[in-house]
Amino acid sequence: MANRSPQLHILIAPDSFKGSMNSRQVSRIITEALSRQLPEAEIIQCPLADGGEGTRSILEPYMPGHVCLIESAQLIGLNLPEMCSLDVMKRGSAPLGDAILKGLEAGKREFVIGLGGSATNDCGLGMLMALGIQAFDEQGMPVEPNLAGLLTLTRVDITGLDPGLAESRLTILSDVGSPLCGKNGATAVYGPQKGVQASDVEQVDHAISAFADRCAGIFGFDPRLKEGAGAAGGLGFALLLLGGKVVSGAGYVMEKTGFYKALADTDWVITGEGCSDAQTLQGKLPFKIALAAREANVKTALLSGSVEHSACPALEACFDLVISAKPDGMESEEAMLQASSLLKKAAIRFTEKTGY
Repeated sequence: MANRSPQLHILIAPDSFKGSMNSRQVSRIITEALSRQLPEAEIIQCPLADGGEGTRSILEPYMPGHVCLIESAQLIGLNLPEMCSLDVMKRGSAPLGDAILKGLEAGKREFVIGLGGSATNDCGLGMLMALGIQAFDEQGMPVEPNLAGLLTLTRVDITGLDPGLAESRLTILSDVGSPLCGKNGATAVYGPQKGVQASDVEQVDHAISAFADRCAGIFGFDPRLKEGAGAAGGLGFALLLLGGKVVSGAGYVMEKTGFYKALADTDWVITGEGCSDAQTLQGKLPFKIALAAREANVKTALLSGSVEHSACPALEACFDLVISAKPDGMESEEAMLQASSLLKKAAIRFTEKTGY
């Protein structure tokens, strides 16, 4: 007797659940739970990332050897103890510059750089200094390669910039389209999440604007208003100065991993992230998946670690189904300790709510 064809096709395509599980673990847990509930369903795993935490791990199998793949979250991420232990004023992006320099020295001339999850707000000063740019204060002394240094900077010299950059192609994976400065810029929107005090936001924003003025005069163009210039505390701006091209991190990863091809034969796609809120609809991975699924006439379920109540109406207008793994009233810390079991229960609720 011929095997029965699967009656239901489900594509599992989550981002990582920051602080608890990477996207491969999330995919596996959801798949295991659904397989027991829906033994005849065809379930395909396609763990994803958006340029932030986990991007390098997801993309590595798909990248040719001549490409230097760098994940900022691994070097200057907000999840790293060595970053968390520093005041935001002392955090700098030099480790990212060191990684690029190492690639250049190894003969690499094509770079793919994920920006999400960074802990820095130094407008890429540390990275640029690691790549050969010099920066001085009003006494002519070199400034620190961090946000504190940016606040005292009065002069920039780019004559020592590594010449290999002029021959290089930089693809910048960003999950936000923020401009560099202003009320919607890097510091105003994301600075407080990194530790910038509310009383310091205006001063930092002014220093970044002044730095951008100096750089624009020296480089001969000003990318501060380009989409993604404000990504990662202004790292987007610095990489644009070096000739980089900002692309959607989510879209890039979706294309490279074959997500769109897998979507073609799917009834439901299940995506998710650690916490879904209003920012989810500003270009985060689940939103990009929802848009692609809608165009392909595929239903989409958002199954996240937690879902902010105030964002539910907007999320429910975008997704066919919204499920929070964290029960109402449970503290986030406790939920993260029970992440695996809560995610399994949430996956089972998907079958209950859809009637499969």
